Amino acid sequence: MKQQQHSSLATSVYILAMRKEIEEEVKSRYTKRIDYLVGANNELMKELEQCEGERARMAEIADSMLLSR
Repeated sequence: MKQQQHSSLATSVYILAMRKEIEEEVKSRYTKRIDYLVGANNELMKELEQCEGERARMAEIADSMLLSR
């Protein structure tokens, strides 16, 4: 009887340890992915801001050309 109890306890401890290990792996993987996506989003935002600035500058040039005619 005691052997069976110890075996059940050992199995439960092993399963718990494996679940914790899997959770940590998944958490690490998703954290890395989120960090990557945030970085990519920040790069795109900088590029968008640059394009918007350039668009505004070009609009000013076009406006000044139309006014000078």
